Amino acid sequence: MQEWNKILRFMVLASIFISLASVANSQMNRDSPLLSGKLPTTAEESTFNKGQMSGSSFMISEPFNGQATSDLIVSPDPENTTCNQVSFLLTLTPSPSGSTGYQKVLVSVLEGFASPKEVAELTILMPVSGASVHEIIGFTSFPPATGQNKTREITVIADSDNKIKETNEGNNAITLPGTCQG
Repeated sequence: MQEWNKILRFMVLASIFISLASVANSQMNRDSPLLSGKLPTTAEESTFNKGQMSGSSFMISEPFNGQATSDLIVSPDPENTTCNQVSFLLTLTPSPSGSTGYQKVLVSVLEGFASPKEVAELTILMPVSGASVHEIIGFTSFPPATGQNKTREITVIADSDNKIKETNEGNNAITLPGTCQG
């Protein structure tokens, strides 16, 4: 019986020694000069805290700094534009490499020669990796009275809220004629 007590004591002491040794070994690996640059030392330095997490499947990117990162260009499509719909191509040039996600682009449509009025507004999600989107936006327009000009001036303004920092802000708007049928 005493022999069993000695064996049991030895096993208990051995298991305590092994568990202490494994804790010490893991701490030694963490503090090793080879690994110290790879492991975060505090929660603030964790790689999980460096990005923004979103609950939606779309991630809206922000520029790395305050400098312009891309360019937004609006091109007319006069063949598909009428007095109550406008057709255009919206192009976002690529942001710096490594950028992912989508950029919200607010597009406003104005109608009229002398005092244009906003007749439509649309938010488009553009990939920051660069893309072009063809859009047709319809809106309510009063038909011209008999004998009046059947052509309307339609203006499309991309990034009308100026949220995107661009290399050229001058190519965000186009004005084209929309002709009413009949």
